[in-house]
Amino acid sequence: MNLVSSEDASNIAAKELATRSVISGYPVKFDFVEGVTCVTYIKFDPKKTFRRTTTVVEELKNKSTLVPTTPQGKVYKHVNVWVGDKGAGLPTSIRNGLIEFKVEKSWIKDENINETLITLQRYDEDWQPLYTEKVREDKNYVYFEAETPGYSFFAITEYEGSGEIQGANKIPLRSIGSEGRAAMSGNAGGDSRIKDPMGAARIFMAISLPLFMIIAGYCVLKKKI
Repeated sequence: MNLVSSEDASNIAAKELATRSVISGYPVKFDFVEGVTCVTYIKFDPKKTFRRTTTVVEELKNKSTLVPTTPQGKVYKHVNVWVGDKGAGLPTSIRNGLIEFKVEKSWIKDENINETLITLQRYDEDWQPLYTEKVREDKNYVYFEAETPGYSFFAITEYEGSGEIQGANKIPLRSIGSEGRAAMSGNAGGDSRIKDPMGAARIFMAISLPLFMIIAGYCVLKKKI
């Protein structure tokens, strides 16, 4: 994959660059301090050395002209992230990839968006939802961080699908339903009944039978005395 942007210039709404040295074994973070796009930073652990590397974030007007399909769900922004021009942002070159982005509170309110469903999706032969969590907010924006295996084409969406969430083997609580959340918290519907009565009975017998024999032996011995 050629990481030099080939996006149609007419589809780019805003662009920001950041340059850092990428050296194997040393975590690197690219901050986009001008704030002209919805991406605030990316960071990852390099598996290879590329030295001085420029990362470009392109906030798009519509779906990338390099991607054939649109992602599932209501889309807030389409974004391209290019890390260098020698593959520094590919899954084979990084681990523990993260990307932070911001979403306007006005969009969440006007579009009646469920904030807990805001998910970053990445295109790699198909759109894949990434593990995404809210990290903070201010007066105008809500900020989210997503785990990503690499950097390329992204879409910020309200995702309600059931596809596997990519990331560090994490599943957001929002995707397992109220019963699942209750089970994970140890309070499934407030029902404190024993789920395996036969198993509990066997445990009770294993404890009580030796105790009964000890008491019975003591009574017999006491009568003889």
